[in-house]
Amino acid sequence: GVMIGDGQSRFSINGKPIYHFVGTSTFSEYTVVHVGCVAKINPSAPLDKVCVLSCGISTGLGAALNVAKPVKGSSVAVFGLGAVGLA
Repeated sequence: GVMIGDGQSRFSINGKPIYHFVGTSTFSEYTVVHVGCVAKINPSAPLDKVCVLSCGISTGLGAALNVAKPVKGSSVAVFGLGAVGLA
C-alpha cells in the first residue's frame, strides 16, 4: 500500500518503492503512517501489554458497538482469543 494522503510510498531500496502492509507496516522496525492510523497511549500504560491489543481494540469494539449496538445492562459473549476477540 501507499500513504492515504498522497498515494506515495515513503521508503525505497535500490530505487524501488517499499509498500506499506495493511496501511501501517507494523511488522517493520520503522514506519511512516497517516495520522488516522495512530492511537495515543497513556504514558503510564504498560507497553508490553498495550502492544498486544494494537488494532484489536478499534476493530473489536467498533464491531460490537456499530453492529450489535448493545445498551447499558446488556449481556454479551466474546468468542476468540486473538487480539480482536480479546478487545
